[in-house]
Amino acid sequence: MNVLFCSCVILINKSKEVLICQRPKGKNMSGFWEFPGGKVKNGEKFDIAAIREIKEELDVSIDKKKINYLMNIFFEYPEYFLSMQVYFTDIWDGKIKGMDSQKFKWVKKDELINIDMLPASNKVIQKILKNNSF
Repeated sequence: MNVLFCSCVILINKSKEVLICQRPKGKNMSGFWEFPGGKVKNGEKFDIAAIREIKEELDVSIDKKKINYLMNIFFEYPEYFLSMQVYFTDIWDGKIKGMDSQKFKWVKKDELINIDMLPASNKVIQKILKNNSF
C-alpha cells in the first residue's frame, strides 16, 4: 500500500472560527470538506509544505515562526495510507480566496462534527474540540 505524506493548517479567525475547504469535483473524495493543505513533496519538510500549500490553495502567506504544531494523523484509506502533520495559526498575510475555485467557509469548532469532513479529520476535530486555543 502506498503512503501519502501530507500536511494541513487550521486557520483560526478573530471569532475563533476555523476555515474548511470543500474538495472540488473531479478530485478524489470530491464534495467532502477538509482543512486546507496538501501533499508533501519529496525532500520537503512538513511545515514548509503546509505553508506552500496554503499559499497555493488560498493565496495567503504564513510566517514559519507563526505556525504551530498540533498533531500527527495516521489513517488508512482503501487506496493509500495517510501520514499527515497538522498545524494551526491565527496569523497570516493576505485575503483568503480559493485558488482552485473550491468553496471554503468559516465554522465554529463545535459545528465540525455535523459537517461531511474527510474521515481522517475525525481525530483532528476531537483534538480541536478539547483545545482551548480555538
